[in-house]
This record gives sequence, C-alpha cells and structure tokens, in this order.
Amino acid sequence: MKKNKIDFYNYATIFLASFPVLGLKKSVLAIILWSILSLIIMISERSYKFLQKRDKINILVLTSYYLVFLLSFFFIEDKKLATRFLEKNISFLIFPLFMIINRKFFYESTLKKSINVFIISNIILALYIWIIILSKGYNEVMESDTYYNPIIRNFFSDISKIHLPYLGMLFVFSSLMILNDIFNNQIKLNYITICRCLGISILIFSVITFAARLSLVLFIVVSLFLVFKKTSKVWIKIGFLAIIISSVLLVFTIPSSKKRIDEIRNTKLVLPNKDQKSEEVNFRYGIYHCVNLILKENWILGVGPGNVQKRLNDCYSGYTYKNYDDYSSKDYNSHNQYLDIWLKYGIFGLALFFVFLLWGIKNMSLSYCIFLFLIMMAMVTENIFDRQIGVVFFTFYNTLFFINRIDYFEKSTS
Repeated sequence: MKKNKIDFYNYATIFLASFPVLGLKKSVLAIILWSILSLIIMISERSYKFLQKRDKINILVLTSYYLVFLLSFFFIEDKKLATRFLEKNISFLIFPLFMIINRKFFYESTLKKSINVFIISNIILALYIWIIILSKGYNEVMESDTYYNPIIRNFFSDISKIHLPYLGMLFVFSSLMILNDIFNNQIKLNYITICRCLGISILIFSVITFAARLSLVLFIVVSLFLVFKKTSKVWIKIGFLAIIISSVLLVFTIPSSKKRIDEIRNTKLVLPNKDQKSEEVNFRYGIYHCVNLILKENWILGVGPGNVQKRLNDCYSGYTYKNYDDYSSKDYNSHNQYLDIWLKYGIFGLALFFVFLLWGIKNMSLSYCIFLFLIMMAMVTENIFDRQIGVVFFTFYNTLFFINRIDYFEKSTS
C-alpha cells in the first residue's frame, strides 16, 4: 500500500482519540467511517492472509466479551435490550479485529500521537466548561451549589455529556500521561513543560471541583508512584508531595467537593427506608446488599446477562424508601463491573473476564500498566462497560496498547 494511504489510515486512527470533544454521535460516525476504511484496506491489501495463529488467538480473546454476549443473545427474552447492548458494545469487536488484522499498516508513533490528541481534547473540554462557569460568575455558581441542585457537577456533566466518574477517569489518564512524559524528558524547565503542568492543573482542579473521588485518589497514588520511580532528586519529591497535600486541602476547601466528602462522613450503613431523606440514603449499600443476596444463590452460574437488572429491581422493591431518586425511578446497576460479570456469567465467567482484561500483560509498557490499572480500579465502583464512552475508551486504547507491546510490534513489523 502506498505511503500516503498508510499515512491517511494512521491519521484517521489518531482522529478517533478526540472523542471527548466530538461527542457521542460524532464519535460513533467517526468509528463507522474508520471501520469502513479498515475493511477496505483489509480486503484490498488482503492483510487477513498474513494472520498468524497467535493473531487469531489474540482476536478471539480481545473480542470475547462481545462474542460471549452474542452467543447469549438467543437466550435473552428482551431482544430490544440485547440489541441495544450489541450496538453499544460493537467497539469490542471492531477495534481488536481491524487493528490486529491491519497491524502492519500502523506506525509505532500512532499510539503516542493518539494519546496527545486525547490529552489536548480533554484540556480543551475542561477549558470550555470553565469559560462557561466563569462567564456565569464563579462565586455565584459556588454559592448556588447544593445537594439538590449540584450546579457545578451539572455544568461538567451536561456540557461534556459524560457521566462524571467516567469524565474523571479520562481527565486523570490524560494528567498521568502528561506527567509520565515530563519525567521521560527529565523535567527540563521550558515553555513546553510549563504548558504541560498547566494542563495537569486544569484537569485535576476540574476533577476536584466536580468531585470524582476515586479518580482523584487514583491520580494521587499513581503520580506518587511515578515521582518515586522516575526521579531520585529529593527536591522534586518534596515539591511534589507539597503539591499533593495542597490538592487534598483543596478537596476540603472547594464547596462542591467538600459536600461530597461530607456525604461520605454522614452516610450510614443502613438499608434505604421510609424514614430517610435523600441525602441520608446510602444507595450503594442498598445495591451491594441486593447483589450479595442474588450471588448467594447464583454464585456458580450467575443469572444470565438478560436477567441481572430484573433480579436487582425485584430486590430493590423491598426497600420502603420512596422519593424522586428511589430505586423505582431508574435502573440502578450493580455499580461494580466485576460483580456485574459475576451476576451475568457466574464465577467461571468472572475468572475468564480477568483473563480478557490481563491478556496483554506480557511486556506491557508503563503507560499500558497505568491505563489498565485505572480501568480495573474504576471497575470497582462503576460498570465501566455500561456506557458507550467507557467502551470506546477501553477498546480503543487497550487494542492500541496491545499491538504496540514491544514483542508484538517488533515481530509484526519484521
């Protein structure tokens, strides 16, 4: 294939990384066009003929999450629900299939450039939201922010169209990639480093403001790991610790974030009941209680992918708490990806899910480790694959990281 066509294919792939600012509809359109381009290349260049046995195994494993549900489709009564799942999760099939088959047409630099585009997209998104907030008056907005009217959080979620735990994950991954890049360049004090630090500041201040608590904790943990791994200079370590401490203090200073901390301190481990107000209800405790009850009877085989929400809703109906946000107002999922898989496919399905997640662990780069760590930790409190933004983020970067592993990329291009 001619170099200009290969260049275009790589640029098209890099463009997909701008999905945080593209929005869901435009991102889906971009993925469809990229898939058509990938299919044309696969057929015209007959790249499928160069597949080795290990490539076929890799495709099978990396698409297994989708393939297993596809097999389950015929046993699910609610076909509309099953069809929506297949549409929403098609990236689990598209990215591993085309990226591995067409791997020889990807440049080694494509991953790095896609991360840079992703970082810039998230900074642009954060800046845009802050411009809108500041145009409304920062103090006025903060003073109007309450439990029943969380204006700050609404600004970020409504403008980005991204659920805040996911937005926090995207911002933190961008920040950690910038930080890792700074250390790789041996912390040279120049305008590029200053711009990078400003980028991290904007993203992390945003995370603190809309109170994505787990994302912030993960940033602190991983950033400290990077500091102590990448540098031996004491003054840098002390300076960075001071920054981390300042960030933690901000959490207790910014009203929108402080409210979320107060929620944790004031919430008790009591099942939802009619005597509670909305701010007193521990929704997650109610969820995990029902998950535990269902798993006690179905821990080996699960209840099937089409029955999880039904069984949870049946359990929730036993709670006497009634309000605008009660368990009948919307479907509360398991809020834990691992528990969700366990509920759907049983303990053996959960074991295979870990194989699926950790398939690329051999010879992975530090960036890949950070990415996978963030994803796996985020799954502890969220069903990451229940929203398309989580599906696209994981499948796109997991596959790109996978084909760029040292052993895989060198053998594929030799």
